[in-house]
Amino acid sequence: MIRKILFFGLLLVLVSACTTVPKGPKKAVNLTAQLKKVADVNQWQMRGKIAFRQGKEGASVNLNWKNDSGDFDFRLTNFLGVTLVDLKVDNEQSILEADGETYKDAEPEPLIYQVTGMIIPVDSLLSWVKGLPLAGDKYTLTDKGLVNTLESECNYCRNWQVSYDNYGSVETINAEQVWLPHSITLTQLETENSPKTQLKIKIYQWTLN
Repeated sequence: MIRKILFFGLLLVLVSACTTVPKGPKKAVNLTAQLKKVADVNQWQMRGKIAFRQGKEGASVNLNWKNDSGDFDFRLTNFLGVTLVDLKVDNEQSILEADGETYKDAEPEPLIYQVTGMIIPVDSLLSWVKGLPLAGDKYTLTDKGLVNTLESECNYCRNWQVSYDNYGSVETINAEQVWLPHSITLTQLETENSPKTQLKIKIYQWTLN
């Protein structure tokens, strides 16, 4: 289940940000060119909100996720801006701080499981949040040629399904435009050992460096 640490101050009603929902491209995009541009986006920052639900338990928090070629800072805050969870990952170690405690491991997944009880495929998420399928993933496209849904085939992250909505055009460091999702739903189907898990991410802003 989602453990107590994520419920410390998380079940408060959050103030909704005033944002304009992206409408996506008016005409079909070139999928090959789109996926190449997305794959080249290795330094980015997203701001938004993430909602967790596992079985009958749930929580909603603000999200600030900054990634630099796999080294990243993943921070969750409440509506007052108080940091609830801060996960820093580099090529040497992962450090998670929550509720006054510090947890360390070589990989981020065990830390997330220790604190939340959820097995989250972090490496896969670094691609999935951009709308980029991994090798072996099964995916479908929207009528405009963007990734609409994908189903994971990797051993560690199996049973995850991802759906996308509200793609928006974001400027790259090369002054090109790439389409990135602003609404993502990740669902892990119920198994014998765990209930159905769902993560909903609403992205208010992408910044590419």
